[in-house]
Amino acid sequence: MKEIGSEVTGPTTGTVNRCWLCPRTLEGENVTGEHVIPSAIGGHKEVFKFICRTCNSNRGSNWEAEVARQFLWFSSTAAVKRGRGGKHPDLKVQTASGEKLRLQSDTVLVPDEPVVDVRDLGDKLQITIRTNNTKTAENLINKVARDHPSFDVQKALREMSSEDSYLDSPLALSFRYGGPDAGRSMVKSCLALLSDAGARPEDCRRALKYLEDPSPDAPPPFWIFFNEDLVTDRPQDHLFHCVSVVGQPEHGRILGYVEYFNFARILVQIGEGYQGEAFQATYAVDPVDARELEINVDFARVPQKLEDIRMPKEPPQMYLDAFQVTGRIVDRISRGRVRLHAISNAANGALLAVGLDPATEEVPEELKDQWLSAFLEFLKPYIRSQLRRSPH
Repeated sequence: MKEIGSEVTGPTTGTVNRCWLCPRTLEGENVTGEHVIPSAIGGHKEVFKFICRTCNSNRGSNWEAEVARQFLWFSSTAAVKRGRGGKHPDLKVQTASGEKLRLQSDTVLVPDEPVVDVRDLGDKLQITIRTNNTKTAENLINKVARDHPSFDVQKALREMSSEDSYLDSPLALSFRYGGPDAGRSMVKSCLALLSDAGARPEDCRRALKYLEDPSPDAPPPFWIFFNEDLVTDRPQDHLFHCVSVVGQPEHGRILGYVEYFNFARILVQIGEGYQGEAFQATYAVDPVDARELEINVDFARVPQKLEDIRMPKEPPQMYLDAFQVTGRIVDRISRGRVRLHAISNAANGALLAVGLDPATEEVPEELKDQWLSAFLEFLKPYIRSQLRRSPH
């Protein structure tokens, strides 16, 4: 089995590169890079002989936006390195107790809306504000002053102090993947890899027909696939994405396999009646550090009769086991990020407390004890949160 060639030539015109989704030629400004795996979830490999800029903008961007939305929790929590840079957008989440929060790309959970609690203690007002923005806190204090004319705003601003808080209630999350737009994105990933390997669009009609049909009811050429584990050397200690395509002339077909975040898996029927050379091409990446991986996908484990594959009505055990592995990996990454964030904030807060600039590289000897005391005080909320965590 070998990888097929990388150029398509016409009988009289030489090398011809046309968009796989429309008749446009790929030349000049119409040439655009297409990520095999969406850049928003950590794909970095780009191909340039696949679809034109117009199709990429009008179709591909919407499909990939849906993939980014569906996997945003994993991308943000695990600090996935986006293929085109930039930060992940905030994600709205909710705790089991009903508190509405936003997860920021720096792992910080903030209230979806600022929360103000004012208590009249007789001789003074106690104001508690939950927000991650000092300016917002100051504006809210001024608003409280308008409702309480005797309130000393300047004194409150001088004495205002902040403290990080950590969740007492677990997050309530629901997750599903696939559907018309995300499904088309995953099918497109297979075709993008095939274009890079030199496949012909006419051998991929089953998948192309699906991409060309905008109807949400178009019959999908793929299955959520947990009949067998096709990855023979599955990583257990880090995240990975992979896309693999295979030409099987003995079965007259081209197949694709897509897996994101170690658990979201589909098998794609790309083309029927294939009689060319046998081939296989695979692209795999660790989305956290953008490292390309060697992943082996064994298509011999796919049933000879694709019609024997059934979409599961309930999550199969293989899916649940894979999801649990992903959860452990993401939780480990997230805990490490939260720990570093807490330590960094405590260190900077302690520097300010002893009158030093946060950019200070070394604390003077005469201030070290004072700095250490302030550092531990700032770190207390994080330490308390870790002591509250269940060992399980």
